[in-house]
Amino acid sequence: MAITQQWAFVADMNHSGTITISDFWLWIKWLYFWPGDAVIVLLIQNAPDVAAFFELSPARIGGPLSLFLSFPLWIVALVLFILAWRLMDKLGARATEALKRPFLRKQ
Repeated sequence: MAITQQWAFVADMNHSGTITISDFWLWIKWLYFWPGDAVIVLLIQNAPDVAAFFELSPARIGGPLSLFLSFPLWIVALVLFILAWRLMDKLGARATEALKRPFLRKQ
């Protein structure tokens, strides 16, 4: 079963030969659907019994199932990004304080 999906980003998404405003919408659509499409493809390729149970096929790529799979995956990605940002902020503040300590003792 060959899965024909554009996984790599291409600036000219509609293959018109030039980059136009219509490509912009296709960039957003490609990016939004990417996680859901990846889950569908991974299930088809690595767990064919599960894919058969859920009636997954390459025709489902970019469809409503991918839409509904992508939404919670993007929410999880956003939450993880925020948590990582907060952790790095706290670590940065601790590192700054640790670097200040030797200079504060000399004064």
